[in-house]
Amino acid sequence: MLSDDVRVVLAVPTSWNWYFEPKKKGSIAWYAERVLAIADKFQPGRGLDVFLYGEAKEPDASKGPHHEDAGTEVIRTRLERDSLSEWIGDWAVRPNMERGLFEDHVPASEVERRLGVGEAPWYGRPLPAVRAVGEWNAGYGGTTLVIFWLDRMTQAEEMARYIGRYDASRTFWQFFGDPDDVYYSFWSRQGMHQGKVLPQLGFHFGLRWSTRAVLRGFSRWEKSL
Repeated sequence: MLSDDVRVVLAVPTSWNWYFEPKKKGSIAWYAERVLAIADKFQPGRGLDVFLYGEAKEPDASKGPHHEDAGTEVIRTRLERDSLSEWIGDWAVRPNMERGLFEDHVPASEVERRLGVGEAPWYGRPLPAVRAVGEWNAGYGGTTLVIFWLDRMTQAEEMARYIGRYDASRTFWQFFGDPDDVYYSFWSRQGMHQGKVLPQLGFHFGLRWSTRAVLRGFSRWEKSL
């Protein structure tokens, strides 16, 4: 039996153009719809918070080019069931993505206005997004399920160390990603992906998952509290 005192968070990267094709499996919109359904299982209509992380539109020059988080932007958005279509239009599509150099552009979506184009030459780093979720969630009295999409193998150890120092009693971090892109050997070491190193952390390898697969680790962790 799942607790109804759970809020759900989704973190998504913005690195590749195809993430912004809403009808494509594995796109940002595709995951947003599925995680919204997961949030409804805990409390119908509660909605969720979505953190997008990617290349900054205007990198903070004060950090310098060698700063570990230089060039990464993290944006928190709110997704409700009745505003799903509007949210997708703002944050899960790039209407000018395929337009040629001399074609007229249409009004930019929020994600086009706020984040860089990704792909080349650099990707947003995930650690700033982990920190942003943790800082935003600090002090919350209920339980939080964080469903976090990774598409790079950078900063794996730094993320694990941050989560290890974080409040383990109230937040569960469920990562997922393609095993070819997410430093599989690290996340599978000593059964970390199964919660054997950090009980509050799980990793589902693969970009296609069922609700049951995503919730399995969370349910096991919740029962142990």
